[in-house]
Amino acid sequence: MRIVYVVPGGVDPPDGERVIPFVHHLVRSMAARHEVAVVAVGHDAEPGEWTLFGAPVVNVPVGTHSKADIARVLAAVPRAVGRLGRPDVVHGLWANLPGLAATATGRRFGAPTVVSVCGGELAAVSSIEYGGGLRRGTRQLTLAALRAASEVTVATEWMQRHVAAAGGRIGEVVPLGADLAHCSPGDATTQPHHLVHVAGLNRVKDQDLLLHAVALAAEAEPQLTLGIAGGDTLDGHHRRLAQKLGVAERVTFHGHVAHDRLAEVVRGAALHVLTSHHDAGPIAVLEAAACGVPTVGTAVGHVADLAALPEPGAVAVPSRDPAVLAAAMVALLRDRPRRDALAHSAQRWAEQHDADFTADCFDVLYRRLITRPDTA
Repeated sequence: MRIVYVVPGGVDPPDGERVIPFVHHLVRSMAARHEVAVVAVGHDAEPGEWTLFGAPVVNVPVGTHSKADIARVLAAVPRAVGRLGRPDVVHGLWANLPGLAATATGRRFGAPTVVSVCGGELAAVSSIEYGGGLRRGTRQLTLAALRAASEVTVATEWMQRHVAAAGGRIGEVVPLGADLAHCSPGDATTQPHHLVHVAGLNRVKDQDLLLHAVALAAEAEPQLTLGIAGGDTLDGHHRRLAQKLGVAERVTFHGHVAHDRLAEVVRGAALHVLTSHHDAGPIAVLEAAACGVPTVGTAVGHVADLAALPEPGAVAVPSRDPAVLAAAMVALLRDRPRRDALAHSAQRWAEQHDADFTADCFDVLYRRLITRPDTA
């Protein structure tokens, strides 16, 4: 089977910094089974070609995302794919421009297409001006990709509801799982007052909420500490906020941590905390779970899904109030049996739905589409 992935980037070679872990694992896994090619839409500002796990990668620059740029990309991606060989299936990861380019390519070659809504393509968080749903043009682009796709996937049931509420087509839930080769409990001793947070420092992940909640929780738990792993996109804003809130000595900013070293930061923490405004399927939650660390946080993505399990694997707080999040963190820090039960359920789920499970699900989906006469 010849599979083409159309992605927004994240396909540096394994030792590069611009890596989307689940994309890497999917390309590596599928390239071991099938003939795979990748078209990166906007990974670099200039055209380029390289290989990733033996699969050819072609970069198509986007420019300023003007209408002319979009039209150029929609013409350039099928041309690039044509040079790589006629595809049997085309998969767009992210449903905006990569998704629309994938469906254009599928039409060009009469191949079925899968489009995965992987992020904020339809989100509309006006308080931070985040999400493709805030602007009519970007929203319509995504909805057009979803209508044209042979199949639509999302990573969580929470995301399925989000897409439906935004007027999008509801598709299959295929979790984007953790790579268990890098995530396991190991032999770390649990630090009963230590929290961890894995995410880039930005407005969407809302580390302001995290730090305010930590400041409140520290009043009840004086030994509380926090480690944050993620690159800073806000020029030191959160370091200054930690200082202002009086928690700077409690917080360790690890900066960007290579993916194969993240488990070292996560293992042994009592809790992983997620504070995102929007998160389609935060793999950090599943990676923490695979390391034996449960998550407490905002009701998005896997936090909402795991919290809703018959045997809950996470705690989803009902509001973005720092006091509510702080109370939930303190309650869990003081309740080891409940924390252990959450960790056990989350770890079991993450191991059953790991990155290999993701690849297997997509493999089955591709084969089904290829044999379905109405999907070309």
